Amino acid sequence: MIRALLLTMLFALAARSASGQPAAPSKPAGSDATATAKGETTVLVPPQGGTADVPVRYSANVLLSFPSPIAPRVMKSSADWEVREFADGVVARAVSERAAPTTIALATKDGTLKVNVTLRLVPETADALTLVRFQTATAEEAFRAAVAAAVADETASLRAQLAATKRATDARVRDRADALVARRVLTRLEVQRLTAHERNDDGVVVHGDRVVLLGEDAYLLVQLENRSGAPYRLAKVSVVDPAGTDRAGPAVLLASSTADPDAGLIGVIPAGATGAVGVVIRRADGLLHRPLKLVVEEPDGRGRVVLERGLTIK
Repeated sequence: MIRALLLTMLFALAARSASGQPAAPSKPAGSDATATAKGETTVLVPPQGGTADVPVRYSANVLLSFPSPIAPRVMKSSADWEVREFADGVVARAVSERAAPTTIALATKDGTLKVNVTLRLVPETADALTLVRFQTATAEEAFRAAVAAAVADETASLRAQLAATKRATDARVRDRADALVARRVLTRLEVQRLTAHERNDDGVVVHGDRVVLLGEDAYLLVQLENRSGAPYRLAKVSVVDPAGTDRAGPAVLLASSTADPDAGLIGVIPAGATGAVGVVIRRADGLLHRPLKLVVEEPDGRGRVVLERGLTIK
């Protein structure tokens, strides 16, 4: 992984140029809730009653909606919140940016739905709710919803942890690659020009560009010009020594189009375009002053171009 990243970084510097949805608000904790839209959620309440923890921003009201008229008396545990009743719900808002959490006991007049709702302030940048719909449900329905909500919350937590781990790993890999580049630059950094050219019968031309000696390795940089009428699907790059051994390491392609759904491709060069190809040659000291052969080809050996004149590292 580090070598591939190193090659891409070096190639971008040395080679010549060639021609979501935001997260939904948190579900009310301790309840059987299903998010329906940003800032909204639905809470299923079993016959025995339930609870809901609702995050609210200071700059916004929250509407608690019920399927039938609510009992006229609302109980709350804090004076830091203003609660206004209407026929089938309440509107609540914090009266201070330092409002303490409050718990409101609510029930419908017919007694079919009872719930304790805890309102708490969250930062303006945090996910919050502005509409909570309460619905009656059987104990089984509420249990299933609770399990689904718990699984969704756990999955979101695991995804966040994995994303954080990936970011940290990517940063460590980049740091190691940068340190490796710096160490090799201190050991040896030399650029040699090449004047080698070759083509195949389809009008695909390979131009030897330069060789970069970096530490104990070499990086061969060439231009691949596609004069044919079809895309060139680069699948393999070989660097063959006089003994017939392929000394090529990872290869990369910079072109106007490098994406292809087929596996096993280095990249694609559109018809009439030129792509820059870079390939690492590991432990290159043993190949100095020896003639090398570069082979580029498409899948199954099609479109092969062999460059073997003028390809010597000094």
